[in-house]
Amino acid sequence: MNKQLKSCGKQLAKWTSVVVLITGLNGCAAIAGLNAAMSIYDMLGGSSVLSGLANTILTSSMSDPHLSGMLSTINPDTATPQITNQLCSLLGGNCIAPFTQQQVAEGSARLTPEQQSAVSDNLGNALNAVTSNTMVRNAVVNSLGSQVSGILGALL
Repeated sequence: MNKQLKSCGKQLAKWTSVVVLITGLNGCAAIAGLNAAMSIYDMLGGSSVLSGLANTILTSSMSDPHLSGMLSTINPDTATPQITNQLCSLLGGNCIAPFTQQQVAEGSARLTPEQQSAVSDNLGNALNAVTSNTMVRNAVVNSLGSQVSGILGALL
């Protein structure tokens, strides 16, 4: 009888391990599926966060000594919604981009490498102010690449 109990205990332990493993894997798959379904736009926090991000990028770029002369003619009240919609479109939000890929590429060509670096720094600082999540910040930077410079250049 003692031998049979030990055997049953071992079988129960094996089955319990299998059930726990399968349940855990299903949970991981569900979380991975949820993250895959969420856009970077959603992970960043949606329209209000993105609008603040666009505004911060623009205002910091307008006060940046490397960019201020170039951006002095831009009206922040009209430019911020354009930047917001462009970023929203690029990050998976349901927005219509005001600039085509060609316009962004042409805008990027208007900036020197030093100016593009300044825009990139301003983007990084703005992201740090919006989110402390390193994965989200990296996802935004990887998705946008150097396009933020092109967006600002397209405003000119």
